[in-house]
Amino acid sequence: MQLAAPVATPAHPQLALVTEPIRWNAGAGRGGNHVPADRAIEVAAFDRSLAFGSKYHFQGGVAQALSGVEVLVELGGPIPIDQVLARIGAQLAQLPKAVTERLRQIIVYRGQDTGYDKQWEKAYGIPGFQAVAAGGGGQVTFFGGKPYTDGVLFHELGHNLPVSTSDWRRAVDSDDAHIAALAKGGALRPIEFEDVPDPVRKARWTPRLAPGGITPYADGRWGEDICEALRMLMSEQHKGHAFADRTDATGGVHALWFGDAYPARTSLLERITQVDLDRDGAIGS
Repeated sequence: MQLAAPVATPAHPQLALVTEPIRWNAGAGRGGNHVPADRAIEVAAFDRSLAFGSKYHFQGGVAQALSGVEVLVELGGPIPIDQVLARIGAQLAQLPKAVTERLRQIIVYRGQDTGYDKQWEKAYGIPGFQAVAAGGGGQVTFFGGKPYTDGVLFHELGHNLPVSTSDWRRAVDSDDAHIAALAKGGALRPIEFEDVPDPVRKARWTPRLAPGGITPYADGRWGEDICEALRMLMSEQHKGHAFADRTDATGGVHALWFGDAYPARTSLLERITQVDLDRDGAIGS
């Protein structure tokens, strides 16, 4: 499978704060806060509710437009703000425009939204659950002062795609038979794209290579499965290698690309985004 040449990381513009912070509108349309691309500007404190009625007090931060997306980073995080902006800018620059055009804002909280975490702890049945990110409605929110991994951003972008659950379930049913046949024909092994510091999260995010959800985290949660599919496809492009390999009956080892392992999911995402996500020269095939 032919991959596109890596995109060069853009030089990060100088951090230049203004004397009077702007007021942030989390509900604004794309570009609605009029954040410049050539410099970072200061943003005043505000309260924001992601979901479930939880409220997070954002204590002020710095914003810059990167690849057309308004990116806001809260002050006081563990990593210097210019480094966070540079990393997110490099991630966005690697993504297809058709994907980033669906994104209005990225907001980086320096801490956790505890009310939000408690709701998902209950919903998922995962004691002590802490979200590393959230996505939807044209936004991605990172917790803990930084993007956790490149793959987390790719995953959250999936929450901003218009995918119907019924269409996705049909794609899953088709892929179940396909991946089962592949597994019967040889041993399948996932390949890491990047280090995941937390071993529990690493286990949840590792491909199952079996019928059902792509990862344990996505198994039975089809909204998350959509996002995990996009994460695998974007990571293959971003990192330049397949998400898994297959050992055949003779002992030969072959790269197993996501589009070859899960063709129905890949085809559906390509038709929605109109992007050749698996780089096979066709959209939706």
